[in-house]
Amino acid sequence: MKRQIIRYWGRKPSELAQHYIGLYSKPGEIVADTFGGSGIFVDVALELGRKAIYVDLNPFAELIAHSLIGGCDVLRYQQAVQKILARDSILANVGGEEMRLEPRKLFHVRCTCERSIEAKSIFFTRIYQVMSTSSTKVNGIRDEVVRTIQKKGLITHEDLCAAHKNIHTQSLSNIVKQLVRQGVIVEKEMPISAYLLEPCRCGRKEIIFKNENIWAINGPIKPYYWYPVDSLEYENGEPFLKKRDVLRVNELFLDRSLAILSAIWDDICSLKVDRSTKRCLKLTFMATLARSSKMCRRSGGTWPINSYWIPRNFIVKNPYIVFENAANQMINFTKNKRKFKCGRLKDVVKGDADVTFLVTDSTKLNMPESSVDYVIIDPPHTDEAQFLELSVFYTSWLKQKLPFENELIVNAKQGKTLNIYMRMLKEAAKKVHHILKPNKYFTAILHEEDLSILKSSIEAICSVGFQLVKDDKEGDYNIYTFLKQGSHELKIDGVQS
Repeated sequence: MKRQIIRYWGRKPSELAQHYIGLYSKPGEIVADTFGGSGIFVDVALELGRKAIYVDLNPFAELIAHSLIGGCDVLRYQQAVQKILARDSILANVGGEEMRLEPRKLFHVRCTCERSIEAKSIFFTRIYQVMSTSSTKVNGIRDEVVRTIQKKGLITHEDLCAAHKNIHTQSLSNIVKQLVRQGVIVEKEMPISAYLLEPCRCGRKEIIFKNENIWAINGPIKPYYWYPVDSLEYENGEPFLKKRDVLRVNELFLDRSLAILSAIWDDICSLKVDRSTKRCLKLTFMATLARSSKMCRRSGGTWPINSYWIPRNFIVKNPYIVFENAANQMINFTKNKRKFKCGRLKDVVKGDADVTFLVTDSTKLNMPESSVDYVIIDPPHTDEAQFLELSVFYTSWLKQKLPFENELIVNAKQGKTLNIYMRMLKEAAKKVHHILKPNKYFTAILHEEDLSILKSSIEAICSVGFQLVKDDKEGDYNIYTFLKQGSHELKIDGVQS
């Protein structure tokens, strides 16, 4: 199933899911994924005629899976989207004064011909200037960089890179960050160009800016509606492992982007619609966030690395256009999606529903014993992806605090060592053993290169009563299939129990 509506980390190919679910389960049986993520295994199980149980600790992951698998009534969804897009005004504080504005006017720029016209996206770079009051002395390459900036007076990131071709781009960015932190130079964001939604009457499709005064409505803009200002840190005060450039969620957006996004979110939360429509609207908004943030490179996709990072050169897209595009994707996807009946856990176990979605800790899972025919999981791989902290970008809008203490992860800032990871993996495996029927199979996908960690993971799973019966290698994935021992009658394609 194609899932381009929103990005989620660590998605596995549907072909891989089809192979293992088809191999170790039969139509009508119940398949569970206790680290459900974006729901690819559950979705494939349903498409193959199985019942399915989705479990994940992360409410953002569950929102993705539930929305894309459960779907909604397309007509009701379209009507809700049109109502949001047809809004004729929003409130915002502009330059200290509260004003009622046409929403899309906030992304109008001044064309070279002086007309006001809506921008589709705006390209920014960083400009640097030496602080005249700085008394900090620097040496070596950093001194060369400071001298270049001082000579120019004001220099863009592109020009600084061109002047120092001998320094790798990433190294130069790190040098600049150090100099900013030391107070040696000051850094600002500067608009370079805008792509227009429609050509201006003067014929221009793109505007090249010569100064910072680009907007038809100048700021600063302060959003009128609620928006999150959550800190990118853990409860112990330690900054996120994957935080680079900003301290809070709202700093990842232009102020006028936040004004628009907060108005859209206010509309979504206020609309009187059924649960499934509301859920799909929320997912559409979540798909809008990263694409209209500062985390997008001009070429390289949306949020290209697993970190809260604003590139030296970045592009900001018009939130209204992004939201409309995401809504169209959702409509096209939902139209063509097979419908499944969602229900409670007991409904799936009894055969009265196709799928259930649970937001809970896989190490504390409360499900009937021997109720599932096959379990397939793709758990977090030690410290590879910090799923919960990366999800704060989204869950902050949902006003949901994430249970970091329950996440199966290695993270020194949270005091989570490899030993703790293995202990939690063992607890998760114990719950799988409890819910799995005797003589049934459990597959775990482990994306790990360290053989000693792989060995420890297998030992942790086997220690709760599983027997390793198959060891596969699919590209970068190590795929292990275990048997819950019972009677010894079941054979699947040569796999002997």
